[in-house]
Amino acid sequence: MLKVSLISIGDELCIGQVVNTNAAWLAQEVTKTGAQVVTHSVIGDEPEMLKSELSRLSEFSDIIITTGGLGPTHDDITKDILCDYFDSKLIFNDEAYKNVESIFARLNRTVTERNRLQAMIPDVAIPLKNNRGTAPGIYIERDGKHFFSLPGVPAEMKGLAEDHILDIIKTLITKDEHDVCKYKVLNFAGIPESSLADLLQIDDTVLSGRTLAFLPNYKGIRLRIGANAENMDIADKNIAGLESYILEKASEYFIGFNDENISSAIGKKLIERNQTLSVAESCTGGLLGGFITDMAGSSAYFEGGIISYSNSIKIDSLGVSEDTINLYGAVSEETAIEMASKVRTKFKTDFGLSITGIAGPTGGTEEKPVGTVWIGLSTSDSTLAYKYNFGNNREYNRERAVSMALVLLHNYLCK
Repeated sequence: MLKVSLISIGDELCIGQVVNTNAAWLAQEVTKTGAQVVTHSVIGDEPEMLKSELSRLSEFSDIIITTGGLGPTHDDITKDILCDYFDSKLIFNDEAYKNVESIFARLNRTVTERNRLQAMIPDVAIPLKNNRGTAPGIYIERDGKHFFSLPGVPAEMKGLAEDHILDIIKTLITKDEHDVCKYKVLNFAGIPESSLADLLQIDDTVLSGRTLAFLPNYKGIRLRIGANAENMDIADKNIAGLESYILEKASEYFIGFNDENISSAIGKKLIERNQTLSVAESCTGGLLGGFITDMAGSSAYFEGGIISYSNSIKIDSLGVSEDTINLYGAVSEETAIEMASKVRTKFKTDFGLSITGIAGPTGGTEEKPVGTVWIGLSTSDSTLAYKYNFGNNREYNRERAVSMALVLLHNYLCK
């Protein structure tokens, strides 16, 4: 199996100033080729550290991909270190310079001497054309190992990977007849992780050489099936066997595959039924509407919502009765019901979802402790509200409230 290691370079990554989204994206795309990403390494702009990592990772990796440090400023050290590591020197590359010139011409700018440095690459390297920036990618093959260096700018890194590196990896897998690893994700919602595990009863006999990982978050539970095989077709067949077993046991909670989640599943159902949705939120402050509109095309079924954080907005903008709030409180079954029904009426939608609760960390009482949440669902037939208590963590309370509101609607749509 082709083993790949990733090195992300930059002090900004080490100190947490920038989130390392490059490594996450690159690892996912490399994995899709059938290669195995065996490690991620994050290092600062430190020459000796980079040389040390190249040596260490070369011992067990077939491919090493670095990101960052290819720019024109003093802290961009990657090319110099590659020269040192491979006992080479920087040379001027005409093709790389033509790319720099064409980009600057489009921008109506003059190439400076500093920009010209972008066309300098190690003499042992093959330049990879960067269609989105001035820094070429670098490809070096040495003793059967393959080294790629990419810019840290996400758009440029992705472009170079898609234009060059992923195809090279696929070619190496085919040419050298490497085994492949493949994954498939099944998404579930409306059931706790432990309950799903009890339902599935996974053991070594069921796995039969495959892998299964539980990946829970507030949007649901992702089950990742993995299989190693001689080729993708055999891996697919191995995955299909475990997939069938899982769906036979837990189809009631199944949402979709891979990137599908409960929001996209609801969207598909609403489009199929030619129905619409609106929301009224209090303690979640727009999180519910945000999750719904994360889906491209959500305008086909989502009309909008009202963030009625204060009682006055619940009354004046949403239309909840002042008597209801005075008598039962803002966090109550009665208020959740009115919020859901009023927003459905106001936006003229088929469904109205409401959330009102005490997210915390303060504001709870003995009768209504922190974490108390009421979720309302209004349809043309009825409006009901359901009580939950998610604990005393504010972030968890808000996320779980959104999740349960969507589960309620999804379950109704699946009746």
